[in-house]
Order: sequence, then structure tokens, then C-alpha cells
Amino acid sequence: MRPLLAVLVSAALLLVGGAPAALADPAEEPPVPEHAYRAEGPAVSGGGSQAQAPLIVPGIHRDSFARGVQVDEESEEETPGTVKYYRIAVGGGQRVHAAATISAPPVEGGLPEDPGDLGVAVSFLTADGDACDGEWVRDTGESRTADGPITSTVVSGTMGFDGCAGDELFLKVRRTGTAAAGTPLPVEIQVAVEPAGLDGAAPAVTEAIEDDGATPVPPADDQPLEPGRSFATAVAVEPGSYVLEIDPGEVALLRLPVAEGQRLRWRVEESAQPEGAGGLALRVYNPAREQVTVGGGSWTMRAQDPVTGGGMRAPVDLGNRSSDLGAVASAWLPGTHTVVLQRLQRDADDEPAGEGAVTLVLTLEVEGERAEDAAEEPVLDSGETTLEHGPLSSLGIDAPWSRLAMVAGAGALALLGLLTGIAGIVVLRARRR
Repeated sequence: MRPLLAVLVSAALLLVGGAPAALADPAEEPPVPEHAYRAEGPAVSGGGSQAQAPLIVPGIHRDSFARGVQVDEESEEETPGTVKYYRIAVGGGQRVHAAATISAPPVEGGLPEDPGDLGVAVSFLTADGDACDGEWVRDTGESRTADGPITSTVVSGTMGFDGCAGDELFLKVRRTGTAAAGTPLPVEIQVAVEPAGLDGAAPAVTEAIEDDGATPVPPADDQPLEPGRSFATAVAVEPGSYVLEIDPGEVALLRLPVAEGQRLRWRVEESAQPEGAGGLALRVYNPAREQVTVGGGSWTMRAQDPVTGGGMRAPVDLGNRSSDLGAVASAWLPGTHTVVLQRLQRDADDEPAGEGAVTLVLTLEVEGERAEDAAEEPVLDSGETTLEHGPLSSLGIDAPWSRLAMVAGAGALALLGLLTGIAGIVVLRARRR
């Protein structure tokens, strides 16, 4: 009996110990290099129709979209990319903010001459299938070259108005672009619900503030910072300077709070770079994953001009979104803002010398004090939008603790059931003796 017991217990322990392997991305999705953008979030499977749409709550969700736009070489006819639907409960007077982020792994050997484009289209529908989009639909990222994370955002109309009727909305997400069209890619979906009656006064400024960037300050640590690789795992930082080493195709995500009355400013200084290093891009996103104008975008690195900088065009204020100036209107939502710094992929025919890492100093500055009449944060119901990773990541298991806990719990229950069964067998045999 003892050898059998030992074998069964070993098998149970192997079951539990081997469980984390199931946390890997689905086999059909391509592997993601450590330095590239990595989609995160609890898994969800969108429906192929509104009737089949699963209910999702505020927070982040991860789904897989099987294909992009495919073009028949002979007929030149296009097959649309994967379309999925999600159901969101919503009340009268509320609005819903949704964002979808897609990213293809970096192309080995550099971008080809025609890399193809990539993106996601997002929109809201009522139960009747009528459109319920507000005035704000935006796409950000290097979509034309399918390089790094590409995010699309949409804001619904106000429920009970503008033809938006009912107590639920349907989010439609469609994969677009021809890049990696036959390869399944993960998509992060973030949902936030705006309470009824959230209105601001007049915009904080009548003219956009021009800004050349933050004031340079020495880094507290000369060692390179290990950044996050997704919106969900962006590293929380305080205002200051940080050293980063960044390779082609690498993304670095940092997050810090910006309250009403405050303004985020930034500065990037390349301290060491190989000749022909290529381009950098910097973008800032508010808590709803909507882009905030900060004078970023993408630029080509040059040794003779190593400094680039910018800042928000207005202090954050709820009233800003009524501004006729798009740059001012973007600085409306207080809370945790995410800075996405990306080194663009180099072209396949570029000189190999430029492949080396670039060392830079990123300075983040929050100007101003929190307004006395600032709205209580969080302003939107955004659910869980950040994930913390445990020490198992050093063993090659890159998964949030919540997912590890679910798997460990399931394994523990399986082990408990197995051991209980074994104990019963042992007791029965003992009684028979």
C-alpha cells in the first residue's frame, strides 16, 4: 500500500506543481519577447453576436482575436478581421468609456518594406443594434507599421439620451489591418463607467499651454529601472528622473498620479546611443486609457540633439473636456496616468550597428497642487486595472497573483480530493484486516 500511496501523492503534487504551465499564452498565439508589450488581464471570450455577448464588468479583460484583414491575392477581395461583442450593464445618465489595445510581437530581423497595418475598431450598440457612440473615438500608436501597442478608445452617449436606451450596452470590437492577419493576437479590453451627472465647469484655460519639457534633475539611482510591459503592470513611480536601457521593439510603461489642478511634464535625454539607433515614441494615457496630449508622439534619435520634452496643454480639470481645443480637452480625467515609452523597430535593411541598446534618462514632473475643489477620486468606476506579479516570474512563470491563486486553489482542491480518497481506501483496508 505504501508504494501505491507514494505514487499517488507524487502524482497529485506533480499536478499542483505543474499547474502554472497552464498560465502560458494560448499555443496558437505567437510567443512574446520579454522586452515587448505583453497583454494582461483575466480571460474572457467575446461572443460572435450581441445575443452571445458575455457580461463584463469595469476593469481589464484579455481576449484572443484569431485573424486580421485577409486579402485574396487573385481576386483582391478582403475578408474582415475577427469581430466580438461584450455586454455591459449601465444605468440612466451614465456613460461608458472603453479601450482596446492590440500588439503584435516585434518582427525578427526588423520591419520588412511593407509590414502591414494593425488596429482595433471599437463602438457601442444598444440592444436594438443602434449606434450609441459619443463624440470621442480615437486611435493611438504606430498602427501603420503594426509596431508596439496600438489602442483605440470610445465613449458612449449618455444613457437615456441621444438614442441610447436600455439598461445595457454592447461593446463591439473588431480587429483591423493586414499585419499578421492569419495569426491570433491578444487584445486587452478596458471598461470604465462614468456616473450620472459628472459635469465640470468651464475649461481651466482658454489657450493651450506650450511646453518644452520638464526640468532636468539627477536620477536617484544610476542603475537602469526595470519597467512594466503592459498598462496593467506599469511600474508605479514618483516624479523624478529614471535611467532606462531600451532595445529595438522594447516598451517601458510607468504610472504616476496626476490630480485636478496638476499638469504632467516630461523630458527624455539619450545619454548613449549607437549610430542609426532609429526612433522613439512617448505617449501618455489617463485612467480610462484615453490619450492625453503632451507633445509626444514619435521622433528620430540624433546624437547631436539628444533632448526631447513636452507636457500637458492644461492642468487636469473635469471642465476641460468641454473645451473646443482638443489638446486641452484631453486633460480632463484625474487619477493614475500611464507613460508609454517605446523604441521603434528598425527596418530590416538598416545597418546592424544601430541594433545596440539606447541608454536614456526619463524625467517626469508633476507641476502644481491638487485643486481645493477637486473631485473625489476615482472619478470613474474603472474596476481593477493593475496587476502585480509575484516572485515566480523569475522562474519563467509570468502571471498575476490572482491567476496563480486560482490555479493553486484548483490544484489544492484536486490534491485534497485525491488524498481524501486515498485516506478512505487506507481506512477501509485497515478495517478489513
